[in-house]
Amino acid sequence: MTAATDAGTPLPVPAPGEVKVFKDWSVGCDNGGNCEAVSLVDNASGGFNEWGGPIFIERTAGRDDILKIRVLIQDTGVSEYRMIIDGKVVESGPISQGDYPIEITGDNAKKVTRAIARGRKLNVTGPDGSSLTKISLSGSMAALRYIDRQQKRVYTRTALISKGRRTYRPQNTEIPLVVTNQWTPAKRIPATTEIVDLVENSVCKDDRFGVVEDQIFPLGKKDDRYRALVLMSCGSGAYNFSSAAYIGEIKGDEKDGASWAFRPATYDLQPSWGGEGRKPLLVNAHWEENRQILSSFAKGRGIGDCGSAESFIWDGEQFRLIEASSMQECRGAYEWITTWRATYKKAATMAQQAPSSEDAME
Repeated sequence: MTAATDAGTPLPVPAPGEVKVFKDWSVGCDNGGNCEAVSLVDNASGGFNEWGGPIFIERTAGRDDILKIRVLIQDTGVSEYRMIIDGKVVESGPISQGDYPIEITGDNAKKVTRAIARGRKLNVTGPDGSSLTKISLSGSMAALRYIDRQQKRVYTRTALISKGRRTYRPQNTEIPLVVTNQWTPAKRIPATTEIVDLVENSVCKDDRFGVVEDQIFPLGKKDDRYRALVLMSCGSGAYNFSSAAYIGEIKGDEKDGASWAFRPATYDLQPSWGGEGRKPLLVNAHWEENRQILSSFAKGRGIGDCGSAESFIWDGEQFRLIEASSMQECRGAYEWITTWRATYKKAATMAQQAPSSEDAME
């Protein structure tokens, strides 16, 4: 289900879910109740020497009740795999090309998930017995029990760990629907001289060292008003490049004395890199001009196995969070746990889809 709000309307502040760590497993759920558990490198044994990639276990909380296991191994040219837990083969099959070479669903996923919870060591091998990845299962039972608890499955027939005889009643959680009122596309942006003046009077002035690259994008027009997005370079490191977002607006023509006015972009939830009480900063920012989505991807270290990421939709007045993910532990999990999701739709599209008064009376 979705809960709609008008563009510019105050919303409850998004509250991304918490990511927890149980020994060699991390787990978290999003605001819709969908949960993910992921294996981490076992630093106590072989560590990255035996690590070919993590295992993800996903479970939805709705009526679809999808359980899925994915193994993110590197491409080794092997066409088939065997999954071995404590010396016993629990699953085998083909290795596909693409993002998720190994994917297990349905009843097989339930069987393998429960074997994971009871086991100690998991080894994914090729047909010749060569290891593709070795996984510690320490903490997996606690992580899966956490999913049962968060999805209110404890003591129900659908629980993975805490099984019982109760009937599971799927959660009826509403996912926010952000209504956007974006302006008509236009190409007008501020001149370089105006950006220089903006930088000189900004909080980023003293942080501009290393790679400095300011980016300017049009946000469209409404009547004789134009807006633009400025991503101002605000410091950089070895693999993270910080930016501060500003919204520029102009009414009229520069030839007639009009000039751009700038204000810091606002968010319904401040990007996690800046933190509450500090200037909002985006990291490794990306702007998708067609849909007007602004993304931040902050890596905890260079290989990208920890950090936080957010995506915000421009609703015509501010940026609103539509997706968030994070991974606290820098232990080989290259895909992070989703902690927030929302959908979005243009106000004009909703108006077209709304039934007329005559239709509503029929």
